[in-house]
Amino acid sequence: MKKTLRILLALIIVLLVVVIFKTITFQSIQIEVEPVTPPVFRNESVANLSKAITFPTISHEIDLPIDSLVFLEFHQFIAETYLLIHSELKKEVFSEFSLLYTWEGKDASLKPVILMAHMDVVPAAETDAWEKPPFSGENDGTFIWGRGTLDDKGSMIAILEAAERLLSEDYRPERTIYLAFGHDEEINGLRGARVIASALKERGVEAEFILDEGLAILKGIVPMISKPVATIGTSEKGYLSVTLTVEMEGGHSSTPEKETSITVLNKALHSIINKQTKAGISAPLKDFIRYIGPEMPFYMRAIFANQWLFKGIIVNIYEGSNAGNATVRTTTAPTIINAGLKDNVIPTKAEAVVNFRIIPGETSADVIRHLQKVIADDRVNISVVGQAEEPTPVSPVNVSGFEIISKTIQQVYPEVILSPMLVVGQTDSRHYTDVSRNIYRFVPVVVNRKDLARMHGLNERISIDDFIRSIGFYYQLIKNTD
Repeated sequence: MKKTLRILLALIIVLLVVVIFKTITFQSIQIEVEPVTPPVFRNESVANLSKAITFPTISHEIDLPIDSLVFLEFHQFIAETYLLIHSELKKEVFSEFSLLYTWEGKDASLKPVILMAHMDVVPAAETDAWEKPPFSGENDGTFIWGRGTLDDKGSMIAILEAAERLLSEDYRPERTIYLAFGHDEEINGLRGARVIASALKERGVEAEFILDEGLAILKGIVPMISKPVATIGTSEKGYLSVTLTVEMEGGHSSTPEKETSITVLNKALHSIINKQTKAGISAPLKDFIRYIGPEMPFYMRAIFANQWLFKGIIVNIYEGSNAGNATVRTTTAPTIINAGLKDNVIPTKAEAVVNFRIIPGETSADVIRHLQKVIADDRVNISVVGQAEEPTPVSPVNVSGFEIISKTIQQVYPEVILSPMLVVGQTDSRHYTDVSRNIYRFVPVVVNRKDLARMHGLNERISIDDFIRSIGFYYQLIKNTD
């Protein structure tokens, strides 16, 4: 017995030594660069964004027409405002409304860079509930208000402002820079970004890196981190919706069968909610932990530094919140249920639509197999709605593109720490996977939880100071690509 206890004690000591060693050597990988002071952008730039917001370039639904006159008027505003861009860069229009500008570089042997944004916005519901009219572009001295200030006209105008200033300084990039602005990102980018990306692919373009919207500088959002965290998206989750259909004999509600189409469907939904796909640590989350873990308190550093021992604890931590849960598993969300026409008639058919956001490392086929296994009932028919979209490849963090973006962030925002991260939504950049393997998703704006709710919600706005700083980011980023 004593010998066994001594062995057990020795093993515990060895384990503690290993844990402490890995924790101590789990060092920060944040880069240190000298801050830069970009040129001053102010009144005219702010006025241009305010004006851009007044054009209600709304994407409603995929099958609904858009207000072509509004988009064309917005194009005219862009052409009249950014004269140097339109005189010195090549402009192409795709699918009537999406724009691609080509800024030829000095060295054709260098791979180009693509900067992306989108000009369309979601509808502004409940306009009477807004503090400022959603398409006023009102400048109250602190904020610019309106739909698109954060998502994503703010980025588009910031990119144009930066390029126009550089052209005014007779700057010409070493490598070619593409400015790609889609018109239908909010309805999947099928006629905008996808068409532009297809054209670039056909021309043999292979980009050094691509930067699109997606994540931002998060303030007060990452637990146990007091500094703002600049998050760079390296992958996007996949998208799959399925219809579960049950067809059985109906009848009068006074003499119901033990099982009906509704009860069978309900049982299937209960099964898939309570037996979801297994949670785990995906490649983007591993990178996030490598960057953020060393910045946390010692006890959390110990957990993140020893994933081999504490993986279950890490997963449980993330599963504790909705946002965290979305980063560790393929999520399951029933969104539509249809059954019945009359209160005293048992329906012959019941249907439910369930949406899944697929974690990198899994596929839509994996999800279908999982559903078949957990439902285990041939009476429930499973069919895919539309076309599934797989998770995008995980972009590397050890390449020049990521390093250039990281350096620029630290130069313009020296107060932040930086980390790669998974994007749980979708952006236009997913259409560009054949144009570059280095696709990153970051908007240079500081946001808190309330700001996140404003995107696609009420009272969308951007701080004037944040907008000005974002122009400086793109200005410096373009120069850093040389």
